[in-house]
Amino acid sequence: MFMTQPRKLREYGSANGLTSGGGYDHDSAVGLIDPRALGLVKAAYTVREALHLLSIGRTSLYAAVKRGGLKRVKFGKKTLFYAADLASFLAELKRSS
Repeated sequence: MFMTQPRKLREYGSANGLTSGGGYDHDSAVGLIDPRALGLVKAAYTVREALHLLSIGRTSLYAAVKRGGLKRVKFGKKTLFYAADLASFLAELKRSS
């Protein structure tokens, strides 16, 4: 049986330019609100899943991204939204209403 060492996870921050969304540092948002408290069980969600979770349309979703209220991540051609970012976005909506 072939034994491998576990891969070390690399941290991607805005300093090395590997994150998308205007230099957003994902680590700074972690800890603001627990995504599990809102029923978010996955680490990241696709655009379709985010639309369903937020109950908004595609135009509104991308408007929130453009305003800076919601951060996206590109993985190849796929656009993803971290659960922590969705939770923070929802918490901010609740605070502003």
